[in-house]
Amino acid sequence: MAIASLILGIIGSVTGIGALAWQVITWNRSGPVVKVTASQGFPVYGDDLGEQITIVTAENSGRSPVTITSWGLRFRDGQVMVIRRPLPSSDPIPHRLEAGASGSWHFETVALAETCKAHGVNYEDLTAYVKLGNGKTIDASRKGILLGPGFPWQPSGA
Repeated sequence: MAIASLILGIIGSVTGIGALAWQVITWNRSGPVVKVTASQGFPVYGDDLGEQITIVTAENSGRSPVTITSWGLRFRDGQVMVIRRPLPSSDPIPHRLEAGASGSWHFETVALAETCKAHGVNYEDLTAYVKLGNGKTIDASRKGILLGPGFPWQPSGA
């Protein structure tokens, strides 16, 4: 009888711990879960390829909506670069991210590279970020803007 009670007690404890863990996971996922990335792209206008652009994207994989109040790039020392004139294809700020939605903001990569060069900053040390309406700041998990070394590249033959 004592062995049966011990086995049932162990089963109950494991079940209780599992239920508690599931509740913690559910609680964490019940709010907004925002992921930030930076990437490179080229706008296409019919048959014409535009200048290279940097794209900062925020994706909400959580269950609750959240508002993006600002975005930008952060230097290694904590200072921030706020892009005052994003391209017209960018989402407006503030931007409401519903559950499962994303927003993106675009700016010219050449202007960014020139600004970094003028201030002695390596663009590989930048980190994209967004500020949320709930007061949190979310940084991209990967540093840099995914731009190869030596940008702006010179055309072959120049």
